[in-house]
Amino acid sequence: MMNARKRYAAGSVFACLAGAAFADIPDMLSSFEMGGRGLGMGGAIYSNSSDPSASYWNPAGLGHITTSQAEVNFRNRPSNNTTLTGNFSNPDEDTQGTFGRNQFSFLGVAVPFRSGTLGLSYALGGYARELRQGTGLIVDPIENITADVFTRDAVSDEFITLAYGMKRGSSMTIGAGVVYARESIMNQTQISLFQNGDPIPSPDPTDDNETADGFGAIVGVQFQPGNNPNTSVGMSFRTPIKLSGFDVFDSYSDTIPARLQGGIIFRKDGLRGGRDYLIGGLDAAYYFAANGGLALERQGHVSGGIGFEYNLSQSYGFIPLRLGVRATQSGGNNFTQRNAVTFGLGYRPTNGRWWLDLGGSSGGGSSPDFAVSIGSTFGR
Repeated sequence: MMNARKRYAAGSVFACLAGAAFADIPDMLSSFEMGGRGLGMGGAIYSNSSDPSASYWNPAGLGHITTSQAEVNFRNRPSNNTTLTGNFSNPDEDTQGTFGRNQFSFLGVAVPFRSGTLGLSYALGGYARELRQGTGLIVDPIENITADVFTRDAVSDEFITLAYGMKRGSSMTIGAGVVYARESIMNQTQISLFQNGDPIPSPDPTDDNETADGFGAIVGVQFQPGNNPNTSVGMSFRTPIKLSGFDVFDSYSDTIPARLQGGIIFRKDGLRGGRDYLIGGLDAAYYFAANGGLALERQGHVSGGIGFEYNLSQSYGFIPLRLGVRATQSGGNNFTQRNAVTFGLGYRPTNGRWWLDLGGSSGGGSSPDFAVSIGSTFGR
């Protein structure tokens, strides 16, 4: 009888963990901001970007680029630490955001080619990482069996996009691209069972890491309504991306959701005696449902933001000052909504050959996040 209870306890612990990839953590599989300028403005410029990041957000923006450009973004990957207490099968959870490690989040280049511009980019478009720990969780109160739990889970979505954008008339650009995506899932688990404080047979530890990949497409358009050069509207659609390659994690995910995105920006010149100008806008994306019945099931949800950039003119160039708000609905059972205030600044020298942007966000149950973007033109 005692051995049977011990075997049951070990089996039930493993079964409970197998379907729980994450606790309720802020959803950044949809709302991971890659770089400094966009992050600082709450993502308000994503659909109307006109730099190398356009290949990821909206390839129509490439049509506005007339000189070869390169850009690199570097930022932290936020993590979450969750403390488990109480009953193992339904523990109390206390989740705290942490800063996470620093890594490249975007690399891109845009080169004019024939009647348009060709863009190639790498982007980290989604990320979630959580450490869950608990000591003395109650497994069987009758037999006084408890468990110490340690799990580490991570999911990342990476995108390589080859896109082309071109002008259509004086007030419109269009673009399209091919997207190669890779999803990586990692799980480490260590469960230690005790009876009356003494170790008993426990599940074997796990340390699994797999990737799956697939292809999709993205199309987009940007236009100036009423042929107004100070206002731009952008829209794009990225197809769902079916994944292949998972074995251990085939019950977690099989698709990266489709994304429908749109936004509007405006520019106001002539401020502070005609030297400064203001850019403002709003942007929203709808992520379609995917992975039905799997551990990383994604519900249809919206992520959107509003932001402003005030460009302060100086003798040596412009200092952009940015402020915004970003909100993301819950995208699944293991993910909560995420609301954040964003901020940032930059530097545009007078010669315009390079630029620097710093951005940050605070809120959404996580520590402040920061990103830096460096870009430059090259060639003629």
